[in-house]
Amino acid sequence: MRPLLAAVILWIVPPGAHAREACEAAPAPTFEGVIGRTARDSTPSPLEPVRPAPGSPNVVYIVLDDTGFGDLGCYGASVSTPSIDSLAKAGLLFNNFQSKAVCSPTRASLLTGRNAQAVGMKELPGGDQGYPHTRGRVPASAANIAQILSRGGYSTFAVGKWHLVPREDMTPAGDRTHWPLQKGFDRFHGFLSGWTDQYRPDLVVDNHAVAPPERTGYHFSEDIVDQAIAMIEGKLEADTEKPFFLYVAFGATHAPIQVPKRYIEKYRGAFDEGWDAVRERRYRRQLKLGVIPTGAKLPPRNPGDPAWSDLGGTERRVYARFMEAYAGFTEHTDGQIGRLIGFLKESGQFDNTMVVLISDNGGAPEAGVKGNFARSYGDPTTVEEMHERLDDLGGPGTQPLYPRPWAMASSAPFKYYKLWPFNGGVRTPMIVSWPEGIRETGLREQFVDVIDITPTVLDYLGVKEPEAFDGVCQMPMHGKSLRNVFDDPAAPAPRDTQFFELWGSRGIYHQGWKAVAFHTPGTDFESDHWELYNVKADFTETADLASRRPEKLKELQDLWWDEAEKYGALPQLEAITMRQRTYDQILTAPAP
Repeated sequence: MRPLLAAVILWIVPPGAHAREACEAAPAPTFEGVIGRTARDSTPSPLEPVRPAPGSPNVVYIVLDDTGFGDLGCYGASVSTPSIDSLAKAGLLFNNFQSKAVCSPTRASLLTGRNAQAVGMKELPGGDQGYPHTRGRVPASAANIAQILSRGGYSTFAVGKWHLVPREDMTPAGDRTHWPLQKGFDRFHGFLSGWTDQYRPDLVVDNHAVAPPERTGYHFSEDIVDQAIAMIEGKLEADTEKPFFLYVAFGATHAPIQVPKRYIEKYRGAFDEGWDAVRERRYRRQLKLGVIPTGAKLPPRNPGDPAWSDLGGTERRVYARFMEAYAGFTEHTDGQIGRLIGFLKESGQFDNTMVVLISDNGGAPEAGVKGNFARSYGDPTTVEEMHERLDDLGGPGTQPLYPRPWAMASSAPFKYYKLWPFNGGVRTPMIVSWPEGIRETGLREQFVDVIDITPTVLDYLGVKEPEAFDGVCQMPMHGKSLRNVFDDPAAPAPRDTQFFELWGSRGIYHQGWKAVAFHTPGTDFESDHWELYNVKADFTETADLASRRPEKLKELQDLWWDEAEKYGALPQLEAITMRQRTYDQILTAPAP
């Protein structure tokens, strides 16, 4: 019996997840009345509903998809994002926020407050290699914020992208244990996988799939905001005092880049100068806005990405249209966020609502230099064929993903992009708005990781993370509260160490230093190429100090192994998901 018991314990609390040594399940509800033989000699005790503390704020998480550090107006882009910009202007804008460089790990970390490997989400769900960190399903030992707040008296709603279940769980006969409604949400309206068509989404409502609407002009981003507003309206009609938690995870700006044509036309000619000039312009504007520090350097163009000046005329016309569509897609998404914020203001909810907006990773490089037109991944359409159908780009007959060098511009001023351990992959926008709760607005430059967000919210709400949930002992949250950072721009960051791991590539931040390991698929991990940066002095990782400071590099390498073991990131593995081929191409083309 003991080996079986040990196996069960390992699944509930994965090794290396910093499990509590012991915990006690919450006591069963007590009955304080009197039970006699009949009602005459009995005294009832009404069950009082759990209520949050008076004045508890609403909480809204907004997650953008594949939106790079430099894609929003308040982060230096010329794209019109007035709704997001207004949140930043009246709230907090972070320039040192770290994602996990790809969608599912970032989302798992955001919702649970724990490192992705520790909760079974080291990469995209569906790549289970037989180890706890590859399961692709968040275990019961890591209750998320929706579960905790729902138990504490909040209404909980989710709209948009989920991507926290493997594909076999998405079928009509699939296990629904890890769908949103079983993970703490009262309502869900969105899709379960990693991406979907914006005009004909793979739509799921609550616990079942439904056909997408057939109405003219339908767009998924508009639909999920409509649904979010309707959910909150229904809650307000039933109970004006009960606060809510809303998780809004847009499909935008992930491929397919699909948006009404009028948004694309607004940017006609805006990107004719090409990705090198756009990246340079964003960098200059970031310096002027103070979003990046004075003296920050713009890294050279990424290896493998061609200069715009080396392209032919047809390529330039086609590739510029991709970015026109992407900019329109971004502006359209901002408009939907504006509709949600407008509703919160009109309903009197906005001032006491904490809104946290992030992106899950940097700009998306998966389409290679040519870009994808007819389908988002593996598209054989030639540039000449794209040119013949250029007016269709962004419409229902296409599923575009922009050429890889635009991802470099999206992630400006950093090098590389989504999937990479460098800042272009991990550092993304983070904006916080809360008129009644934020005392001093403005820029925040402290090191912050996505695992710190949920612990911060719980700290403000006065909600303790549970030691046990539904009878299962909980691993402690790995993030720390940012409350002091929210209150004081000069406050120290709550943590000074954070490791990174994705598909073999590694990174470690510690006290202003960062080491990254570039892993080529199919090679031994001991032969990985390591680089070292003093990110306090080198904001954009331009000066590799590995050869000059070998003792510091060795210190960080050893620390990476310690942190990886502590948080369940071992053994080191390469990916086996459907994205492996694309990932291999990304890594082998622009090698450092």
